[in-house]
Amino acid sequence: MDRDVIGEIKKRLDIVDLVGDYVQLRKVGRNYRALCPFHTEKTPSFYVSPERQTYHCFGCGKGGDAFTFLMEIEGVSFPQALERLAKRAGVTLSKSARPKAEGDLSEVMELALKFYRDALHSPSGEVARSYLKHRELPPEVWETFELGWAPPSWDYLWQSLQRHGVTFELAERCGLVLMGSRSPYDRFRGRVMFPVRDVSGKLVAFGGRLVVGEGAKYINSPESELFQKRNSLYLLERAKKSIRQRGRSILVEGYTDAIRLHISGYPEAVASLGTSLTEDQAKLLQRFAGRCCICYDADTSGQEASLRGMYILQREGLQVSVVVLPRDVDPDQLLLQENGDKVFGEALDHAVPLPLYHLEIRRSQLEDPGSRHKAVLELLEGLAELSPFDVAPYISNLSIALGVLPGELNEQIAEIRSRKRAAKEDKSARSSVYINGIGKKSVGKTTDPIEAAVAYVLWNDARRRVEAPPEVVLPLINDERVKSIVAALLYGESPEELEGRWLSVGDRFPMSLIALGGNFCDQFGDIEVAWKELLGLLERRRRSERYRKLLSAMAKGEASAEEMEELRQLASDIKGGG
Repeated sequence: MDRDVIGEIKKRLDIVDLVGDYVQLRKVGRNYRALCPFHTEKTPSFYVSPERQTYHCFGCGKGGDAFTFLMEIEGVSFPQALERLAKRAGVTLSKSARPKAEGDLSEVMELALKFYRDALHSPSGEVARSYLKHRELPPEVWETFELGWAPPSWDYLWQSLQRHGVTFELAERCGLVLMGSRSPYDRFRGRVMFPVRDVSGKLVAFGGRLVVGEGAKYINSPESELFQKRNSLYLLERAKKSIRQRGRSILVEGYTDAIRLHISGYPEAVASLGTSLTEDQAKLLQRFAGRCCICYDADTSGQEASLRGMYILQREGLQVSVVVLPRDVDPDQLLLQENGDKVFGEALDHAVPLPLYHLEIRRSQLEDPGSRHKAVLELLEGLAELSPFDVAPYISNLSIALGVLPGELNEQIAEIRSRKRAAKEDKSARSSVYINGIGKKSVGKTTDPIEAAVAYVLWNDARRRVEAPPEVVLPLINDERVKSIVAALLYGESPEELEGRWLSVGDRFPMSLIALGGNFCDQFGDIEVAWKELLGLLERRRRSERYRKLLSAMAKGEASAEEMEELRQLASDIKGGG
């Protein structure tokens, strides 16, 4: 790998922008702070430093730079992170540095999108153009949202890909073609095509709306190396900035609903690619804003999907409410009606919070003696999943509807909440025993921040790496993991080479160590001052440890004359502060 590639990428990127794609950052002094995306917490302990271009969480200990962050948050390999960050930074990778598998898949997907977009403007695309115009989506919208057309031909796309040297294996891995009894054929045929990109803008899938022929009204790309539906939200890559700015997301079901909201003045809209919302999708939304307004269709299935989705979102820490639309219309249809924009805006302004929405859609069952008991239990179970603070504003409405006093209702909810918590703790304890063979989780070795800071200074100061004598520095380091990193730096290995090697084998500890050390160095201000203080602290620690060891030997009568003299000298130095 070109040793300058990593450095060039980091020089062009700002880690604050990268991390800001995943969490809500708040400026605190010179740094930025957020709730950690790697573990659950209520008080922010995750910090990002624009000066050092690193992140560190004081809660779970994770830290590093842009590469380790992307690998950790997306679960990707170093070559994949390199590809994505290079593209983001505008750095061209050499063929040897490019991760072949993912690079090839992404290139095939973009090539397929070009064919689909070209086909929309071809003679065969007339039926698709007519459909889009009928849906009042003009040509400029086709371009903005990269809409395309998959002709009804058996293998239009496959033939096009073949002409550009794409193998069947690659096309199949992208979910674009399937193998028939005699030859490959296109997965998408006779459909208007909607490209699905991930949060960073990489094309990962397609959705197709049937216009010609028979089959399901909508189909999506299959799960693949590129695409996991549970981690995807349509138009999130476009909406994330507006979600941050407006402090909310609007969640709809379908592609055209999301597009309609965007062109109608609601660029914070995203679509869940169906009614089954997942926890991973909820986590995606929570990264950008703390509020989500669900706007599914107003039919019964849409109501039930809204309810399920609300509890999933609420469990991930979002403040959730439902935009209640007139019956038998979806957001796209409503916004096309006369005064539809006004009706939608009012519905959004008066979005119903989760407890009241749950109560409202179960009101008929609550009034029926035959279904009342089941409806009450379901409502109480749902409310118990929410925090007392989320329920408190609506206790009065709920108690009236359920025919109990507010105090009684609170007690019932608290009892169910307590039972759920006990069951969860019991399950966690049993899981811990099973995994570790003991009744508590094993704890990893903690890192000394002073030793981490020594590694940080050497990592960032080339002159110090040359001038610092290894025979003086290395004996001061106790942690063998840290010692190996410090030794590599002192003996001439460059940070770029080291980082590339560590990340290529999946070792994220070194970069987390560097980030921890940078945080510790903040208290010193100047790196020169920091270096002297760090060596002084470690030298005093070394002396104290030696003193305690010799003192123990003396107490046991095992100290030699030379050790007794060394003990006396150390006692004098420690007493004198030397």
